[in-house]
Amino acid sequence: MVLRNDPVLRLFNGDIGITLPDRAAEGALRVFFPAPHGAWRALAPARLPEHQTAYAMTVHKAQGSEFDHALLLLPDQGGRVLTRELLYTAVTRVRQGLTLCGPAAVLAQAIAQPTWRQSGLQARLLEARIEAGIEAHDKAHNEAHDESAK
Repeated sequence: MVLRNDPVLRLFNGDIGITLPDRAAEGALRVFFPAPHGAWRALAPARLPEHQTAYAMTVHKAQGSEFDHALLLLPDQGGRVLTRELLYTAVTRVRQGLTLCGPAAVLAQAIAQPTWRQSGLQARLLEARIEAGIEAHDKAHNEAHDESAK
């Protein structure tokens, strides 16, 4: 899986190739990437930009990619990370078909569980607002005090 864009090679973050011997190169290993019209283009592994082996990938890693088919393997038990939004992301990565494997109860739990973010952003905004209000109050108080001292 490509991790860094290389426009010259027309490879982009998330592109996936498969490494096989290339008959046209006397059996040398090449990484084959899908090309337009069902063709494949071969590149020597040494030419690839930053990449990593990907036998399988997380839904998070699949964001931004599309696949004709995908397999979504659910855990035996649900959890905080398995949410409606994660399922939506997985389902929308495929063009033709998705195979879903896992307990029906875990799927139902995930569908019923929206993402709950606790970034602390709301608390920080409130804190900044309070601080700004206090500073504005102090400034107005000081200006009023300075005027009365004249």
